[in-house]
Amino acid sequence: MIYVVIQFGCIIYLIINSQISGLSLMPLLLLSLSLIIGLLALINMRLDNLNIAPALKKQHKLTTHGIYRFIRHPMYTSVLLLSSGFMLSNAHPISQLVMLILIIDLILKSNLEEKLLNKRFKQYKNYKKNTGRFLPFL
Repeated sequence: MIYVVIQFGCIIYLIINSQISGLSLMPLLLLSLSLIIGLLALINMRLDNLNIAPALKKQHKLTTHGIYRFIRHPMYTSVLLLSSGFMLSNAHPISQLVMLILIIDLILKSNLEEKLLNKRFKQYKNYKKNTGRFLPFL
């Protein structure tokens, strides 16, 4: 759960310290892209399969369609884009450090999730080879 606490702490900090009024084009694009990717991930994953903690539910199903065909962790991609948009609206050194902490946290959290998915689903290793973690083809 520590990953979740750090994740939400970073996001809340970046939102509180952002300067929403007068956003430039890049933060607006990142926030918009974040919304699109997040919604696609929710639609493809379905709420009954969603878990904010890095743990699998008993009835967890491996989702490999829709946006998950290209990105293994599109919800994290959405969080990173959203947080980047907020950070760019007020890119002082502390916000940049918080953004770095969030990136590291999501990498560690996704590593844990991937270990669990590898144990539960035999096809995960092949799926992992053909998709990017947070960005398609990377």
